[in-house]
Formats: sequence, C-alpha cells, structure tokens
Amino acid sequence: MRFGIPEDVLDKIVVELKKRKNIKRALLFGSRAKEDYKYNSDIDIAILTEGEIEPGLMSDLDEAAGIYKIDIIDFNKLSCQALKEKILKEGVVIYERGD
Repeated sequence: MRFGIPEDVLDKIVVELKKRKNIKRALLFGSRAKEDYKYNSDIDIAILTEGEIEPGLMSDLDEAAGIYKIDIIDFNKLSCQALKEKILKEGVVIYERGD
C-alpha cells in the first residue's frame, strides 16, 4: 500500500490514465502525497494533457478508485500559480507518458 491506497486500486487508476493518449503526466498531491492522510481522505490527482481532458475520464477513474473518493484537477486550466507551484513541488508522479 502506497499513500494509503491499495496497490490494486492505484494500478487500476494508472491503467485508466494510460488509455488516454493525450495525458502527459499525472501527479498525486495533497494529503495522500504528503503521507498526512486519514482513512477517508480523497485521492487528489492533477492531470497535465495535450488538449482537453477526455469526457468519461472522471467516471472511469471513479470506478477504478472503488470506495475511494477521487478529485481530478486539469493542471493546464489552473489559474492559481501558487497551487500549480505547490503541486509541482509536492506532487508525486504516478503516471508519465514516455514519448
């Protein structure tokens, strides 16, 4: 178990991310990335894409996460520079597309 998330759940999330060819990178951030989570903490993921996040990704990730609540942020659309910097500094890469 990493970040308080069972390996099979994390693997299912990564499989869904890999299916989308326009996703360049996904970073886990927030309490789970800082190892400061509670049992009911959500899974915060920032997604960097080429273009738009595909419709249906959120529902597929919800299904992959099972009982865990998942929140997705489109990194490209974030207007808060401080949050972007925090995600890049503290976030943990859980998926990165190899070109």
